[in-house]
Amino acid sequence: MTRRVPNPSRHSISARHSISAALLLVCFGLPASATATGLFDGMGGPWKGDGSIAWTTGETERMRCNAKYKVEREGNRITQNLTCATDSTRLVVKSTITFNPDAGAITGQWSETTYGVNGYVTGTASTGAVNAHVESTDHRFKANVTVKTIGAEQSVTIAPKGIDVTNVAVQLKRPDSAAVSTDE
Repeated sequence: MTRRVPNPSRHSISARHSISAALLLVCFGLPASATATGLFDGMGGPWKGDGSIAWTTGETERMRCNAKYKVEREGNRITQNLTCATDSTRLVVKSTITFNPDAGAITGQWSETTYGVNGYVTGTASTGAVNAHVESTDHRFKANVTVKTIGAEQSVTIAPKGIDVTNVAVQLKRPDSAAVSTDE
């Protein structure tokens, strides 16, 4: 059952910081079919969606997200500007992720500007899938993130550790199916 959280202070600022860290990968899935030019090709442009955050209290809060991506380095680097909002908070995440095709690995950094939190991302990626570990630089937040992409739709699951958030799930769609890739 979905229940709106009426009091913004109900959940700790630490939990809100943690959510922001996990959200950096909300749209960082990979296109369902990779091309020879790069694994992030086809991801550029706007994405929108919604989902939910489950708290240890048993409450679930609705979340809405908007993201914009710029793809660079022959499709192997993506820069994200992401805004997600619930009834109790608004998070703004900026991040850059690089894919190493020889290793099948992603690495990157992120920052959440509302609460001033930052950290890094490591993981593996293949056509249509990302399995990543997200952590803040102060090591107070850690989460496993799984992103599955099929065409212009993505499914994201975030499993935080050691905070009062138990799960984050988001479904995203590209508003227009024509992908934009900017290689600089």
